[in-house]
Amino acid sequence: MIDTQPCAIVEGHARATQELWSAIDKFCAWLGESEGVSYDPYDVLGTRYGRWARRLYYRKSPLGIVLTAPLILMEILSPQLRAFFVEKQRFPTADAQLALAFLNLYETLRAQDERRTSEYSEDDRSAMGCLHKAEALAAELLKQSSAGYRGFCWGYPFDWQHVNGLMPRGTPHITATPYCYETFTRLYDLTGDAHYLDVARSIATFVAEDIKDTPTGRGAAASYTPHDHGKVVNASAYRAFVLFDAAQRFHHQEYFTKAQNNLRFVLDSQGSDGSWLYAIDNPPEAFIDNFHTCFVLKNLYKLNQHLRSPEVTESVRRGYGFYRAELFDEQDNPKSYAVAPRTEIVRLEMYNFAEAITLGTLLKDDIPGAFALANELAARLIHQYQRPAGYWITRVYRGGIRHSVPFLRWPQAQLFLALTNLLMASESAGEMTS
Repeated sequence: MIDTQPCAIVEGHARATQELWSAIDKFCAWLGESEGVSYDPYDVLGTRYGRWARRLYYRKSPLGIVLTAPLILMEILSPQLRAFFVEKQRFPTADAQLALAFLNLYETLRAQDERRTSEYSEDDRSAMGCLHKAEALAAELLKQSSAGYRGFCWGYPFDWQHVNGLMPRGTPHITATPYCYETFTRLYDLTGDAHYLDVARSIATFVAEDIKDTPTGRGAAASYTPHDHGKVVNASAYRAFVLFDAAQRFHHQEYFTKAQNNLRFVLDSQGSDGSWLYAIDNPPEAFIDNFHTCFVLKNLYKLNQHLRSPEVTESVRRGYGFYRAELFDEQDNPKSYAVAPRTEIVRLEMYNFAEAITLGTLLKDDIPGAFALANELAARLIHQYQRPAGYWITRVYRGGIRHSVPFLRWPQAQLFLALTNLLMASESAGEMTS
């Protein structure tokens, strides 16, 4: 009897890969029409009224609840009403992740040495077309960099009122800047253009010198911005990743030492069950959620490509075990919190899908089941949540209401990057299968 299973595997892989290409093509068509600008989940909250309402809310004032309620209802029932209060903008985090996605496509198409059928122009669907798009996005990033710091750096183009105070627009922070660093280092690695390396060196200077360290026992917590002394765990993981990479690229021992201290803080902050709180020593931020857990795990995995540390490997294994057991529901959909707050009204957050898919592609050779989960979530994302226009819904509320206003910073850019990450991994797996 002839064994047909290998043929079935190849055919199944080909269908899944074609679905990825189709979804990516649809999104690229929509992205071209968007011209790289969008609204944002936090834009209305950044208005004078929004800041006032949130400030009172975080102070636990009953008036804060009353003032915030209309904003929440608008977001659920009619999010398009924000057009009356705010304008569409560019977002550095989105531009960087879009650039990284186009670089994934560039590498994939270049490796295939072929062109795929799509509805847009010859230049857009070529490897070089994807590279040109990434380079154009990198040029936009340089225009958006925050001034007054030791190197290139990025934040949000809106005022962000959060539990610890107000972050004025343009304040650079460590969860946005690393994506820009990756964009420029990868452009340098792919093109050899020294300009990109110079930008990356400047970014590393900001990350090392402007982001502060707060000693924490054996390690040190990285600040979120140059102006705080917080102990946000994923912030330290992002900084450690950048500084380990920069230490190797630029032969800078001080970067290595600072990265080690931040890594030590992240490892020591891990609970006995494998989890990480969002932040340490701050009760309002003592929660465990989905995509911030992914941020920690993916940065640990990426920095360990330099270190090859058994301790980090074990931390990732334990962290993923908790993530898989406690941050997915009975239908294997990612849930936002390990312990949901009483007021939780979101059933499915697409940002969680994006980070789960990206994490699964990173861990595909090291954690059993991670890559299979990434493929399952991508199929669900494409079949159930991609709109005919090409973008994805933002979230699904309890009761089934779908938020369908596309925000580039949350989660369209992340979803695009996630699917191109999966595409690269799938194409590589297909070559091995064939």
